[in-house]
Amino acid sequence: MTDLKPGMFMAPVIALIAIAILYNHFLKKAPDKLLFRRFVGAVAGLSFLLNYAWEIGHCPLYTVCTYDLSHFIFLALASLADVIMVGLLYFGFALIHRNGLWVMNLTASRVFWLMIAGGAGATLSEIAHLVAGNWAYTDRMPIIPGIEVGLTPVLQFAILPVLIYSLSNLLALKFYATSH
Repeated sequence: MTDLKPGMFMAPVIALIAIAILYNHFLKKAPDKLLFRRFVGAVAGLSFLLNYAWEIGHCPLYTVCTYDLSHFIFLALASLADVIMVGLLYFGFALIHRNGLWVMNLTASRVFWLMIAGGAGATLSEIAHLVAGNWAYTDRMPIIPGIEVGLTPVLQFAILPVLIYSLSNLLALKFYATSH
């Protein structure tokens, strides 16, 4: 397991502050604040659960993988960082579309760009962590030729955000309908 260093928390804390600011910005502009709050809550909850399952599933592709309590806690912490990345991705697109509920109109073009941005963000994050020595891959990790990063973490952020936003949209609308 990676030793946690204070510097590892700087980027997530800055990202969390940015998310809080953007959340408040889009909440103020939301025509339906309850729907927006429910949607963002569903994104956070589903993001943690789905990313935690993914982290556990691809853990054997990393050299530091052990299935003990301390590593499950480490994977939960990694999943919280994933929640932050999913939030940044969402609010980044909200800024582009100037709409806090842009996902209510999830077109093929938006899905494509979301997958590209998520995959690119994961690639940059993997490169940074690999260079810093925070983790390494086993020989079982499929590697993307030319960029030498693992395929599963890139797919994680190319696929899961689309799934998370789509499911959150359905959940928010369902909970919204039952409360009105």
